[in-house]
Amino acid sequence: MIQLKYCILTIILSATISKAIAENTEVPNYDGKGTLTIPRVDTSNQLGNYQDAKLQFDANVNAWVLQQVNQTLINPQNPIIEMVNVFIADNEFPVQVFLQIKGTYSCGDFGQINSRRKNNFFEIQITIVPLPPGYACTADMKGFVRVVPLDVYRLNAGDYQYSVNGGNLGSFSLAKDNKFGECGGTNNAAEICETAYTAVQNK
Repeated sequence: MIQLKYCILTIILSATISKAIAENTEVPNYDGKGTLTIPRVDTSNQLGNYQDAKLQFDANVNAWVLQQVNQTLINPQNPIIEMVNVFIADNEFPVQVFLQIKGTYSCGDFGQINSRRKNNFFEIQITIVPLPPGYACTADMKGFVRVVPLDVYRLNAGDYQYSVNGGNLGSFSLAKDNKFGECGGTNNAAEICETAYTAVQNK
């Protein structure tokens, strides 16, 4: 059963390598000695569902073999998200958007903070890495404040929503299309490069 589970995970992880590189998120790393590390793998149900996967290339079967992977499930009680503030830096163009997240956590170490966007919805995941077996948890709560930049460049004007760890819903708006001075390089026949374009001036 364990072997079958690892086989399925190997297929999932291998299929996400090119996607991770294309999205320029947590990129896989190859050490040149046969070990491939993938920091993060999303599933349709959860952002960052698998983390810190290590695969070893086996020349005998001409395939990558999964050595280890951590399955990370969202725990609504750890961390506890107390407040999410939206900061929109619109004094210059293009606009930048940041989420300042405040909360507390216990019984573990602060792990990855990941984000992804589906259409007009941003998902943010803050991970707490559980303590290894044999280590006792304490009731002490530790506070944190983290600022997460949202990738809003090239987004169209409109309303956008976000969630943090499956809850803490909020929204923000972009007053105009958030891109400048670029066109072409796509298969969109409707996209026509203008003769005049916006130049970025160094101040």
